[in-house]
Amino acid sequence: MADLLTLEVATPTGLALRTECDAVEAPSVEGQFGILPGHLPLLAALKCGLLRYRTEGKEHVVAIGPGFIEAEPDRVELLTDLFARPEDIDVDEAKKDLAKAEEELRKFPEVYEGPEYNELQRNVDWAQTRLIAAEIAERG
Repeated sequence: MADLLTLEVATPTGLALRTECDAVEAPSVEGQFGILPGHLPLLAALKCGLLRYRTEGKEHVVAIGPGFIEAEPDRVELLTDLFARPEDIDVDEAKKDLAKAEEELRKFPEVYEGPEYNELQRNVDWAQTRLIAAEIAERG
């Protein structure tokens, strides 16, 4: 069994994160789940949320968008369009994005389904996720 996991997060612009870690926690569409070294192979769909990983006893948090995760006993790979480290998050911008996204969602005239609604909800979720990540980082 491996002692560490290699964690990689890839976005359309390239590799956003590569690190060795002791554990990973990710937000799947079915709920949060954790991965430890030696985990059985896994493929899951992700939703906007916090990706948490632990290195040498210290927890790290980054904001991720929808995508996919593949886990093997010694590595975890994520593919996502959205990624933000807490130190790179502009809180004022995220608050404005949240207000705008919530307003657009309130105006949505259809039943709560379909690609347009899903995109609006994703925008709300992404803004909220960035704010939570920034708040966690600020608390230390």
